Amino acid sequence: LGHVMAAIWYAAMKGRWTIAERKIYNLPIESKQLRREFRNSIHTPLHAVILGLFLILGCFPDRTWTGFIATLALAFVWAEIWHYASHRAMHLKPLHWIHAEHHKSHVNSPLTAISFSFTEKLVFDVGYLAVLAALDLLWPLNFYGIAGWYIGYLIINSFSHANFEMRPGDYNRWLGRILTSTTYHSLHHSRYTGNYGLATRVLDRAFATEWTDYEKLYDRVTNERRPLDKLRERLD
Repeated sequence: LGHVMAAIWYAAMKGRWTIAERKIYNLPIESKQLRREFRNSIHTPLHAVILGLFLILGCFPDRTWTGFIATLALAFVWAEIWHYASHRAMHLKPLHWIHAEHHKSHVNSPLTAISFSFTEKLVFDVGYLAVLAALDLLWPLNFYGIAGWYIGYLIINSFSHANFEMRPGDYNRWLGRILTSTTYHSLHHSRYTGNYGLATRVLDRAFATEWTDYEKLYDRVTNERRPLDKLRERLD
């Protein structure tokens, strides 16, 4: 699914589709970046292998609709916590080697969303699923709820790494007060820090790690349709 989404964004970018009109960074993406990211994407399905191993061990046996909804909600909340915590930890000097490969991309391409080191992919997926497996011992979780979260994650993460903004100009006045955007995560890549959140802004706000000029930049990209010309460009 990650590769399918990457192919769609690549076609949108090359074909200059309407959804790709509001570019975030007006900076070139070199072919060597795309080649490196494609090599890194080969182990993208690792999460499916790990999830399959937990299934073989008898985890996640629930098959009810209520279990599906409850598990999906739990998977979402835990993913927000685990992603934020592990992401911030990987920005600390002793652990940054795990995350450094992903950050070689300062301007996101259609493949950046699936370009991670094998170690980072392993750490994230094992940490994420191991906690859910431990909770499964107390209260049976639903496999399809977890699989459903992964499908949503691959789509959301792909959206987050496009170099164009698809959300409406007034997004930050309603859903965007809580949810992130493509511009939101683009700032993390270009500035190398801050805006650590996955789907929501909640933990970035709680721990003061959100870039204060994010909404101004979002407005510039979406409403003024003026992309950024420098990686560290600021509006505050």
